Amino acid sequence: MFALLANSGAFGQPAGTPRMVTPVVVNPAAPTITILPAATGAMLRNQGTRNASLDLGRVSYFRGTSAPGQSIRKQPGAFVISTRFALKVDCPGSSSSSRVNVTMSRLDAADLHAISIDGTPVRSSEQTLVQSMPCGSAGEHRLEVAVPVSTPAGTIGSTVAFAATLNR
Repeated sequence: MFALLANSGAFGQPAGTPRMVTPVVVNPAAPTITILPAATGAMLRNQGTRNASLDLGRVSYFRGTSAPGQSIRKQPGAFVISTRFALKVDCPGSSSSSRVNVTMSRLDAADLHAISIDGTPVRSSEQTLVQSMPCGSAGEHRLEVAVPVSTPAGTIGSTVAFAATLNR
């Protein structure tokens, strides 16, 4: 499970509050997913096989971003915070040639901000992130969080769950 906790400066408001994304891994049985930092991504906090937080730092529509490894893009009525992270899948007890499907879903009901990974919107229903990934491998992904400029300044938070299932 991967939780996104992001702070956003609202329209006309200065940035001042840090943004956090908290990834958490679901499905503790084999296979397991570990959330890792990407070389060009935001800082990862609380890294582990069960959960992690992705720190998006302070962002503002007018002042941009302050955290390394992320970018901000302005759109009419919103700004989009982008960064990268990695997922590693291990399959204890499976052969080295085993492959998994990786899905993602949003666990929070808040839809004040849109989240997408690799261009796919993250919804409350499971979405495929990777159709076939070798066990023991890792892959980088791009996270985007679109925040309306009308959002009050302060912390916003979301949780994204990742699950891996063996291809049979």
